[in-house]
This record gives sequence, structure tokens and C-alpha cells, in this order.
Amino acid sequence: MAIFLTPDKVRNAYGIEIKEKILPDGSKNKPNRKLTSGVPQWVTIHNTDRIVTAEGTTQSEQYARATHNGNMSGVSVHYYIDDKDCWQTLREDEIGYHAADGYWGPGNCTTLAIEIIMDGSGKDYDKKAEDRGALLAATLLHQYNLGIDKLTTHSHWYSKTCPAYILPHWETFRKKVDVHLNRLNIGGDVDGDGKVTASDARLALRAAVGLEGLNETQKAAADVDGDGKVTAADAREILRKSVGIDEG
Repeated sequence: MAIFLTPDKVRNAYGIEIKEKILPDGSKNKPNRKLTSGVPQWVTIHNTDRIVTAEGTTQSEQYARATHNGNMSGVSVHYYIDDKDCWQTLREDEIGYHAADGYWGPGNCTTLAIEIIMDGSGKDYDKKAEDRGALLAATLLHQYNLGIDKLTTHSHWYSKTCPAYILPHWETFRKKVDVHLNRLNIGGDVDGDGKVTASDARLALRAAVGLEGLNETQKAAADVDGDGKVTAADAREILRKSVGIDEG
């Protein structure tokens, strides 16, 4: 019977629950070095295939567990994400082995790696995994003050067709990330009109009390404190922003 990973920490980033299980220092499948500049300069998108999982777990957990068990041929990435789950296996300030561009390669040494688990079927689970991966990418770009020009593919660093299932519509995916990123950067633009107004505060408040359903992009924009929930406190902050009052 499989023994599943237990996260050391669980956090919520704009609606994505992230389970942290960081590879121990000294593990053979990570370089055990800091990123070249100490902070990420890029976010790199990968695809890895869906696999048969044990009963009671998810694609992401099984990949994270294989990484911890040394069963990933020396590969290590920062995040695995699927349609249901997300696991972090490297700290965001450390190098992973994912870009196949060498010990000092810029792909490995300057970027955060996201493995989006898909099969290219176009089924609902595939679309959801891609959408969640786009939102995760946007949250990381936002966190490190990086623009959409710092979102890239594995194939940018190495001649491999990866992310295989996203490359055929890369520009569409990139635009999806950019929409999330713009809303996160503005903070509070729930209706997506490029401004923070009382209308946005009203939408957030209605969502907070269960009277309005928001899509993932809207939720990320409304969740101005980034705690994974849309609350009356978020609505209040959005209203203050709409009239030019800085909460800080």
C-alpha cells in the first residue's frame, strides 16, 4: 500500500492550495544551490503526462512523491500542478534540475519551474489543469515583480518539445496568464475593465456573502490580501482603493 506524502505546510495563493514538501538539502536530485541572483528571473512552463495514480491520491502528489523517492531520473521542479492539486518540492530561491541546459545553464539557474500535468486530450480535467497552471504562473510573476515577458517554455532553454500540450497554443496560454497577471498587479479589478471602482467592491462583497459567483480570474482579482478567500475585508479594501484611500 502506497504511503502518501504529508505536506510540511499548506498555504493558499489566490485560490490555489499549495502543499509544501521541500526536498531535503543534500538530495541527489537537486543542485543544492541558490538561484544565480537569489530570486527568480523567469517562470518556465513544462508539461508532464498524466499517469495511473494510486487510489486516494492525485497526479501531483504522486509526482511529488516520486521526486522525493528519487524516481524522477534526477529531475526536480518547484511545482507540480494538476486539475485538483498542487505540490511544491523546491524552495523558490533554489535551483532545480528541469531545463536540461546544464549545471550552470540559465534555465536551471534563474527560473522557477512549473510542471502542468496533462495528457493533451482536451477533456475537462486537462483544461482545468492548464487554467490552474496559468493562474499559478501569474501569481509567481506577480510575487517577484516580473512581467509577462519573463514567462517562457522549457523549449526556450533546450531543444525539446515542451510543454508539448501547450506549445501549439502558447500565445493563447500566455494571454491567459497575462490577464491574471494584470488583474493581480492592479489588485481589485474584479470586472476586468482596467480600473478599480465601487462596482468591483460591490462584486467582491456579493461574492463574499454568497450572492455572486466569480470565475478564477475574478476571484484572484478580488482576493486583494491573497489569503485564498474573497471576504468583506477584501471588498472594503477595494472600495478604499476606488476612492484613492491607501490601506497602508
